[in-house]
Amino acid sequence: MSTYLFHVLISSISFLVTLTFLSSTKIHCSPLTTIENERQVSIEDSVISSQIVFRGSTFVVDEPEERGMNTNTATAYFFLKNSYKGGAAINDLVANNFGRINVSFPVSGPLSQYKEDLETTPKEYIIFCNLIEGEIRGVAAVKWSENNDFRVWKILGWGEWSDWSSCSVSCSGGIQQRVRHCKGLKCHGFNVEQRHCNLFSCEDIINPLAIEGHKSFHPGVDKWERVPDRPSAWRLRPNSYIWLPSKELFHFQQENNLFPKEFSVFLTFRLTNSTMGTIFSIRSRSRQDTYLSLEVTSRTPTPTLSTLKVIHASTANGTDVVRIPARLDDGHWHQLAISFRNNNVIEIYVDCIWSTTEILRPESLEIPDDSDLIIGYLFTGDLEQFSLIPHPKMASQQCEDIRVPITDYQEIVNRFKIKQKTD
Repeated sequence: MSTYLFHVLISSISFLVTLTFLSSTKIHCSPLTTIENERQVSIEDSVISSQIVFRGSTFVVDEPEERGMNTNTATAYFFLKNSYKGGAAINDLVANNFGRINVSFPVSGPLSQYKEDLETTPKEYIIFCNLIEGEIRGVAAVKWSENNDFRVWKILGWGEWSDWSSCSVSCSGGIQQRVRHCKGLKCHGFNVEQRHCNLFSCEDIINPLAIEGHKSFHPGVDKWERVPDRPSAWRLRPNSYIWLPSKELFHFQQENNLFPKEFSVFLTFRLTNSTMGTIFSIRSRSRQDTYLSLEVTSRTPTPTLSTLKVIHASTANGTDVVRIPARLDDGHWHQLAISFRNNNVIEIYVDCIWSTTEILRPESLEIPDDSDLIIGYLFTGDLEQFSLIPHPKMASQQCEDIRVPITDYQEIVNRFKIKQKTD
């Protein structure tokens, strides 16, 4: 069991509650000193049995002895992210408390022994609580993840989130939304989420996909196919690609129109588990063995699954392969941002969240002066955004991971009309 045991609420309260994950569908929780009495509950059961469920990030904890409190409890403080259940009670409690919520957890024994884990455990959790005599008392907690988030919402009656919509602008800050639908007549929570996107400046940016009718399209752009459910996106086939010489990257007004040595690239795409090919390649015209590519290859030993790799090759430095640690061939739209800097650093963001930073050998990341940009060569998939900008620290600017909940009141009206018809 130790393989799965970790202390929850550790980034300030890890020493308060222990969660033991024995499977992807079960959580265990108990006071730290009563492991032998721990009870097994599912996320779904916890949602049903708890009066209040919310998502929050920990930031401080008061040990009982520090405040003269009952030594059987300790208070954890969370910044509230969103409420799943009991929203009215939570709003009343946080209204005058600067957006934070206080939760009392049962503990016994010394707490300091767990403080060494403060820097090593995630800080964001789903907390299950009850309201007793005006005090929020924690019952269980689980690490927040997209999957756990969906499981909570599902038991409350919500369907899956749609893909994020297209960004409203190509640069200088836009918005995108995703929606879900209540499968019953009444659901706690909201049905629209919104976030900011394409926060980078429009200065110097190039969008090759927007150059309609340009001779760089192969075959001609009139032969390219739009995506039926995403009119702003292109559906690429193995014979559909763009070949853009560096001299035509007119936004990069550098000496001799050379390809920039440091830059960021932003993509929005949809892959399936049968997708293969090169999404983009920056390739030297004079040295065919020198290139920088983002490629979709089969995932061994399961060839029906795909994986994304950044591959850099040169005669002088050999070949470097950076695997992108995310499953992106699921048929959904994803956003990917990559920054290349300092001749050896590759930084990658996936769906607005930092994924990895790879440091190669010094001076190994060579971008030849005579590079051409090739997009979609032998590639099958849907591509909506390809933006390139000569600034090396912009990968985090494709979109924010801060989601704003919105209630679409038309959805509520529609549900009310359905109820009237069924009564």
